[in-house]
Amino acid sequence: MALQNGVDIKTVSSMLDHYSAGFTLDTYAHVTTDAQLKAAQTMGNILSRAV
Repeated sequence: MALQNGVDIKTVSSMLDHYSAGFTLDTYAHVTTDAQLKAAQTMGNILSRAV
């Protein structure tokens, strides 16, 4: 939930006591992929209104 709401990966990794942010990313890649898609859609909407 933290990743989906914009908390950076290093903070989440530390909160979960993971040994590295890379491990956290590998474990929760599906969450970050969803967040990237949502960000891309948001930026597409913003840019289409700006044109």
